[in-house]
This record gives sequence, C-alpha cells and structure tokens, in this order.
Amino acid sequence: MEFWDLYDEKRQKLNKTVKRGDKLNDDEYHIVVNVWIKNSKNEFLITQRSKTKSFPLMWECTGGSALEGEDSLDAAIREVEEELGVKLNRNSGELIGTKLRYYSGCPDILDVWVFEADIPIKKVVYQEEEVCNVMWASVEKIKELHLQNKFEANAFFEEALMYTKKEEIYYIGFNANNAICNEKLFNGSITLYPTKEKGNIYFSDKSLPDTKSKEFMEKYKSYIYKTAKKIQSKNPNSKFLCFNEKIRKLCSDMKDINIVKGNEAKTIDFLNNKFKTRDLVKDSVPVLDYFLIDGDKLDYDYIKGKISCDKFIVQAETGAGGNSTYLIDSKNKMDEIEDKTSKYCISKYVNHTPLNVTLIIGEDDVIFLPISVQLIRLTDNKFKYVGGDFISSQTLSKTVIQKLDCYSNNIAEKVKKMGYRGILGIDYILCENGDIIFMEINPRFQASSFLISMYLEKHYNTNVAKLHYLAITNSKIEQVPLIKIDNSFVNCNSEQKFDKFENPKIVNNGYFEPNKSSVYRKVFDYSIFSEGDFEKL
Repeated sequence: MEFWDLYDEKRQKLNKTVKRGDKLNDDEYHIVVNVWIKNSKNEFLITQRSKTKSFPLMWECTGGSALEGEDSLDAAIREVEEELGVKLNRNSGELIGTKLRYYSGCPDILDVWVFEADIPIKKVVYQEEEVCNVMWASVEKIKELHLQNKFEANAFFEEALMYTKKEEIYYIGFNANNAICNEKLFNGSITLYPTKEKGNIYFSDKSLPDTKSKEFMEKYKSYIYKTAKKIQSKNPNSKFLCFNEKIRKLCSDMKDINIVKGNEAKTIDFLNNKFKTRDLVKDSVPVLDYFLIDGDKLDYDYIKGKISCDKFIVQAETGAGGNSTYLIDSKNKMDEIEDKTSKYCISKYVNHTPLNVTLIIGEDDVIFLPISVQLIRLTDNKFKYVGGDFISSQTLSKTVIQKLDCYSNNIAEKVKKMGYRGILGIDYILCENGDIIFMEINPRFQASSFLISMYLEKHYNTNVAKLHYLAITNSKIEQVPLIKIDNSFVNCNSEQKFDKFENPKIVNNGYFEPNKSSVYRKVFDYSIFSEGDFEKL
C-alpha cells in the first residue's frame, strides 16, 4: 500500500498523508518525479510501458510518485532502482524544472530530473508489470517517436533533451582562503592541504617540510593536472580559477584543462610594482615625492641629507602586508635591511591614517565597495598589516570620501585601459592636513575581502569571488549598493592574539587546523582602531 505526503502550492509540507487512490482537495499536492538518464553519447535511457498499464506501449522516461518520508531526489533514485534495477549516483542528478499540475482529485508538483550515467543495456533489469522494453535513444529518435504519438512528453520535455550539465567552477591554489574560496561560487577546490570547504580535494593531510622546491612544485603540478582532468572528464563544463600568480604560472601550459583566462601576467606584475604604479597615476592622483636607489647604495647619512629629513620610508618594488616597507630613523635601522640586491624607493615619513578602497573593475562598470581604515603596526621597523576597520572609516569627512572616490575612479580608468579586470585594492594615506596620498595598488583579493564578502552574501546574494569571476570573464556585473560594513577585524595565528579586544567572533579561514600556518580572524562589532597600537594621525 502506497502513502504520500501532501504539500500546499508553495511546497510547504502539510501535516497530512494520504493513501494512493484517495481523492485530494484542490489545494493539496503530492510530489511526482520524471527522471531522464543521459549517457556520454548524448542518448537517453527510455522505457516502454507494459501492455497492462494506461497508455500501453508508450515510450517515456522513468517516473513515479514520492512516497511518505521521501524528498524529490529520494523518489527519483528509488523509482529508477525499482523499475530498472539501476542505482544512480545522487550527485550526478540535476533538477531542471518544477511545475504545479491541477488534476481533478489528484493535483501534483512535478519535478523533472536529469542524471548522467553510462549504463549498459544488459545491466538494466526492469519490472515487467511496469516496463516491457528499454533502449538508449538519441534526441532525434525521441523527437521522431513523439511526432508519431509514441512518446509521452511531460513538462520540460525540450529542456531535458537539450540539457547540458551546468558550469562548475573550481578553485586551484596552495591553500583555501575565505576571501577567495567561497562556497557560494565554487563547486570545490584543489589545494595543498585539506579545508572545511565543500568539494575540497587536497594533496596532503600532513604538514610537508618542502613545498617550495622545484621538485615539489613539479609534483604538485602533476597532482593538480590529474585531479582537474578527472573532474573535467565527469563534467566537460568544469572551469578552474587560479588567483595565485605562482599557481597560474604553474598551470599555464595545461592546454587541455579549462582554466579561466584571467589578467595577463605582465599586467599583474606591472600593478604589483610600487614604483611603476606611482609613475602610472602621478599625473591624476597625488603621490609622495620620492627617489629610487639601489640596495647596495643604501646609506643613512646620504639619504638624510638628500631629503632633509631624519625619518623616512624605505620601500622595495614589490611585497604585500608591509614586509618590504621600513621606517628608518637611525643608521642602525638602515643596517638591518638585509637585501642589498633590490632597488628601493625613498620618501619622507608623514603622520597619517592608512586607508584602503576595494573596487571590482568590469568591462563597462566599476563597483566601489566600502572603505576601510587599515590596521598597521610597526613591527621590527616594518609596517605590518594586521587587519581592517570599516567602522572607523565611517567617520571620514565628506571631502575625504569625495577625494577617495575621484582618485579611485581615475586609477580604475587607467588600469582598465591596461586590460585589467576584476578585484583591485588601492592603498592611500590620509595626512594631517587632509591630503590624500596614493601608496600602492593590490591587483588581488585582500585580507579584508572576506568581510566584504560576508556582507554581500547576507544582503545581496552575491560575494566578492563571484563579482571578480564575472568581471574577468567580461560578463555583466550588477552594481551592489553596499554602503557600509559595521565591523572591524584582526588577523591572528592563534585565538590568544589580540586578546585585549573583547567579544570577538572567531572566523577560521578553513585551513587544515593542525597546520601551523592556520590563521584566525577576530571580527568585532565595534571599532578597534582608536583602542589599539596602530598607525594613526
């Protein structure tokens, strides 16, 4: 005896079950499934109804009603197993359409599924009281049967025949990052260590002593290739995104893998160069006076005399997080700069508040996201980035915000002309006199991107990774009116760090927890900028 759960027209389950054959009210529905099975030859497994059933000898896809306690997917799997003796992989199915059908005395909600499976006909064992024949049929054959009134076509008939598996997007990198590896965009990820993200495939669950040598990189490259190839064999519409420049270069010769072409390496290298970007923008955005000097010519007294200042900044061409930016106010500190092979930029130190603007640069539009005050600590004479404060930035004057908008728009137009698309961070400093000075460009996801993403997900059903993906693929990006973010955060390598700030929410970036490089983010619903030892006016 067969029982069904009943639902209302909004698919909310009613506290009621009925026996098959009982009359339903007009506002009561049970769930019915149609199941199309498609193979790699673009053929569909169709069945012929037995002579004893209604519509005898009609061809159709497999289907039936969901039983009490079953959801639609459960019903689809069970019906196929009962009628054809085939157990489908739950992950290979996709719901392509749902329709309310108003049959008198038995209204239903029809769900149409398509599964992908290569099943030899000889392995199909059908119920003779239900089915008298089965075959793999091409789209043309099914349409021919339909024209001859020999095929029962329910809702989404054309959609099922034209079905191609949805695009799947995978992230490839060394480690997961909440700013990048976002479950709302990615179907999975290929990483060095395991993460808590869905669909993650990892190289090792143990900390590896050697992850930088040429030999290891070749081994990891081989792993990435084999894994991506396997994913792509299951779904030819799989695409792979490499945001890390080292990974992009590692995968650059994988011609038979659908790696999404992002920005050109030469463009990224240019924008990562602090010297070149200052030259790029100096005609439309204020920059500090500076000069360049070779590392082997770094001399405190010489520089002090040249710029008439005993406190100055020494900054390398590239570097993130402040690791290559030094505050020098004595000869001893100058001697601590170990790398004498690099070229350095020299500029006066000015009291300032560091600011960051995040943009998404598309083919036609530019999205401006909320400004943050950067939390910078002077550590070992280096300006280390430790977090961001979006609440403190809300106190900036209207004049300052207007300048930031103007300068950021000028920079966006310049990098757009270079062909750059996607997420872009711009660092500025706010001086005591109210001047805004450009510092550098970050052509990548930033530490603060995860917090922006959390707000975009909560309020606008999108995220930073999705907007970046749309931009780099020259798709239309919709403006998102995200005005403010009411949080501040700090990066930590343990839950004990920055424990002077109370009531944090801990956000784990998803790295393999035993790995020493795991990072926590402490998020606060109040401004911590004025309460901590950070770089400020």
